[in-house]
Amino acid sequence: MTTDDKEMWRINIENDTDMVCSMYGSETAESVFRRHGATCFDDLSPACYEEVFGDLELMINDD
Repeated sequence: MTTDDKEMWRINIENDTDMVCSMYGSETAESVFRRHGATCFDDLSPACYEEVFGDLELMINDD
């Protein structure tokens, strides 16, 4: 994964995390990371980026 790819994932996941926090609260957003053994993007495995992003997107678009 290139540095640009990782930065793209960071931006998208952090933006979606902020949106989920504002819609449902921080506990809900944190639960997505916990399911993948992480507390935030920085300790999230790159193998989980797509799934975490998808989970966050589902929450946002479920409204």
